[in-house]
Amino acid sequence: MKNMYYAVYDVSDDSTRTSIIHVLKNHGFVRIQKSVFCGNISNQQKKDLIETVKFIVSKEDSFYLMLSCNKCFGKVVIVGKGFDKEYVADKKGSMVF
Repeated sequence: MKNMYYAVYDVSDDSTRTSIIHVLKNHGFVRIQKSVFCGNISNQQKKDLIETVKFIVSKEDSFYLMLSCNKCFGKVVIVGKGFDKEYVADKKGSMVF
């Protein structure tokens, strides 16, 4: 079973930030803001992600992984330019040309 998570970080070092971005994307997360990603992952994927991030992030950095149940994720309120909630929730496939 997969759950929806928000990943939020505050990292000052460019190299560290780039590494976190790659790790999140490799775990299927989608960027919804500069330092905010959203993804639908299993418990094992969550454990793997956390272990990987522990090796990347320094004590001066912050990384948050927040659970958002599918019901609550459907109630996200977006003001202004938003993101495709169905794509992020893995309910709509992407098309590659």
